[in-house]
Amino acid sequence: MNKVQFILILVFTFLLTSCKTDVDYALPNIDGLTELEVIAVFEEMDALVEFAEGGTPTEANEFTVYAYGNSKETGSFYDKNIAVLVLMYPEFVFEEVFFTIIEMEYDGPLLSEDFYGIGLIDPRGGYFEVTLKYCTDGDTAVFNYPVEVYDAITSSAKSTRFLNMDTEETYYGGEEEWGKPASEYTCDLLESAEGIILQTDPGDSLLGTYGRLLAWVWVKVPNEDEYYLLNYMVVNQGLAQVKYEFGAGETISYGDNTYNEWMHIAEDYAILNNLGQWGDLLDYYWDYESNSPK
Repeated sequence: MNKVQFILILVFTFLLTSCKTDVDYALPNIDGLTELEVIAVFEEMDALVEFAEGGTPTEANEFTVYAYGNSKETGSFYDKNIAVLVLMYPEFVFEEVFFTIIEMEYDGPLLSEDFYGIGLIDPRGGYFEVTLKYCTDGDTAVFNYPVEVYDAITSSAKSTRFLNMDTEETYYGGEEEWGKPASEYTCDLLESAEGIILQTDPGDSLLGTYGRLLAWVWVKVPNEDEYYLLNYMVVNQGLAQVKYEFGAGETISYGDNTYNEWMHIAEDYAILNNLGQWGDLLDYYWDYESNSPK
């Protein structure tokens, strides 16, 4: 598949028989229509339609109108024989080309009170509440920690690396395809969460590379009572791979599955359903012609 971004440019000229002037003619709503449906709309208005490629989209479901002649305002025109250039980026184009976050009913593990009171550092496996200081990328963030945890982290940034998952990079000069969508999704979950809980793991080290805390990240999403596992949610969208297992998630479980098994369930679902980096849709933030971030 040639992963080249495209947009439809619709040029049409209204051939109005009336000689009246200063009469508004509303631009028809063409959101989400196919090319044939767009042609049909304008044929009913005696308009000539020509499609071409080029341009830059703004957002899904938006289009901008440029009227030549006695234009009145964006979205409308008046008088006869006015040529109007419409930059159109309808929903069907956006959905067929670029990946967007899938609305999913959460079906992963929930935070169990069985882990309450277990040691955070030694033995590990316990959990504690934090607040977000800032989100770094799709698999790393910095939180405001309890004193004993803060003191144990040797990372200069006091970062937390999320267990059993890996997203593509977003740091300047090392950006990778699918890094930005993963970062956007993770950061949105953390920034909108009504509560955040970190859980250490008895099967892995307390700290990982660069002295970062290793943790399972639980978020209380708006309007929900339970805490959901963020690690699972990012992998489930196809925005992360299950990596760096090293025993993490193998001795703690929810229901019939260990945390590690839940992570593989999420990845298998994403692969089976061609989501994110596992599918043919494009990363909206990536320039495929230059193989670099936009």
